[in-house]
Amino acid sequence: MMRTTAKNPDITPIPVQLAETEFNEFIFPHLSMPKRGPRCKLGYHRLFNLILWVLYTGMQWKCLPIPKDPTGKPDIHYTNVYRAFAKWADDGSLQQAFMASVEHLSDEKKLDLRVLHGDGTNTMAEKGVMGSATRAISTKKGRRS
Repeated sequence: MMRTTAKNPDITPIPVQLAETEFNEFIFPHLSMPKRGPRCKLGYHRLFNLILWVLYTGMQWKCLPIPKDPTGKPDIHYTNVYRAFAKWADDGSLQQAFMASVEHLSDEKKLDLRVLHGDGTNTMAEKGVMGSATRAISTKKGRRS
């Protein structure tokens, strides 16, 4: 079962799940929606909460606890959740939602800038690192540096 709140919200200010009213007010206006084709039958609020869950826990997309319909069939495939995330990340929707939420927190005087945390997990690796890697045993498969 998906945990909906953090263990200690005082030290974990990252939302694990948004209420539908919060989603509709703060996030939904910034997300790009498909111009044609079927709408998400799960609902964009629930879809966004699944994306938040992956980002919060760091789990693999294929391990997502997908809700099931009354017959026991998954409501949505995990690849569709990932596709929505990738689309919103690529077209800048998530960045717009983030910037708007920061602006809202600042306007409400709820943004604490005393502590900033930078994370370099998405930093690109140095160029040429493969050249310094250990060579393969087989000379046919090994690369020369």
